Amino acid sequence: MTLRRTAAAFALFTALTCPTWAAAQDVPPVVTAILKNWETQFKVKPTYKSIAGDASNTTIEGVEASLPVDGGGAMKMSVGKIELKNIADQGSGLYEIGQATYSDLKMDIGAEGQAITVSIPQSSAESWYVKLIGDNPTPADQFRAAMSITRKMTSGPITVTAAGQTITADGIETAWEGDPLTGAGKSSGKISNIAIPETALAMMDPTGTLKGLGYSSLSFDLGGEGTLTNDGTSFGLDFDGYYAAKDMGTVKIGGGVSGVPIAAISELQKAGAGKEPDMNAMMPQFMGVQVSRVVFRFEDASITKKLLPLIAQMQGMDEATFVANAGAMAQLGLAELKNPEFTAEAVAAIGNFLKDPQSITVSVRPPAPVPVGQLMALDPANPGAAIQQLGISVKSND
Repeated sequence: MTLRRTAAAFALFTALTCPTWAAAQDVPPVVTAILKNWETQFKVKPTYKSIAGDASNTTIEGVEASLPVDGGGAMKMSVGKIELKNIADQGSGLYEIGQATYSDLKMDIGAEGQAITVSIPQSSAESWYVKLIGDNPTPADQFRAAMSITRKMTSGPITVTAAGQTITADGIETAWEGDPLTGAGKSSGKISNIAIPETALAMMDPTGTLKGLGYSSLSFDLGGEGTLTNDGTSFGLDFDGYYAAKDMGTVKIGGGVSGVPIAAISELQKAGAGKEPDMNAMMPQFMGVQVSRVVFRFEDASITKKLLPLIAQMQGMDEATFVANAGAMAQLGLAELKNPEFTAEAVAAIGNFLKDPQSITVSVRPPAPVPVGQLMALDPANPGAAIQQLGISVKSND
């Protein structure tokens, strides 16, 4: 699935879980606003069986929508019942839905007979904010309207079925605090206890490598937090995400960017409606985007000690010999970077981690944020200078 289709599919999921409906007479203004914003971007029109209520409280039953996906088939979605309560006009085109609850959400993704089915029986959201898009929206209006913002969202158990196998999760939790008019603020989210049973893992790992390491099934959490800034013409994002696998380890990825032009993002959003963006015209707009940090960190929870004998065997060594020689092998490869100071730091970090696996962190922290244009102008023939300019470092067990 291409990036454009992926974005459109995700928007379809968001719109039905924070619901959008097909146009009808006498529907509450907030419903009409959501519909207009969504249809302008994605050209997908959901239907429903019935709607009842008023401008403050509304119930919709039998919501359905379908979006084509690359590779054949479609992403078909349905929600049994959606209830919106305490809808309030906040002014400036902003609406707040005090509480939204939805029942029997189902998604079928892919060709018939080969589809992945996702089921979420119960979910709810508190303080969901919707921004009205007018007939001639500004890039800032379009950027904000494309965001789905709720102060709190939770779901019940999640079930994913594919190829006769079932993967489950305990649920989703998200939280947000900030300015509803611009979307700026702090957010966090987590999908808890994603469980892959033994039969499903066997299909994913036909060689049995994971089972040989002692993992007959997997359980992990996905989550993260971030801060969005928005001055009306550009936005910034600082985020940290993680993948935490039980009895294996935790992978953390973080980053920070600023000065992302909202007008350019608006053009990319329009591409979701079937219009290809002019990347040649847009690229100069992104040259001023500044990168403040990039971090990759692994925190071990026993998998390294289990992997070392296997990796050593692949190198024709025993574990002790491999660990003893790892520093020298790393030094040989890193010497091509032409930065002896960085090479020494990385070699020491790798050796320290392999002897006592706790954590290892690779970070990019330049003294001052670096524009994308400057990153693209770095001399590939002089990687040592780039390492110094970007503040790249490797640390272990910190």
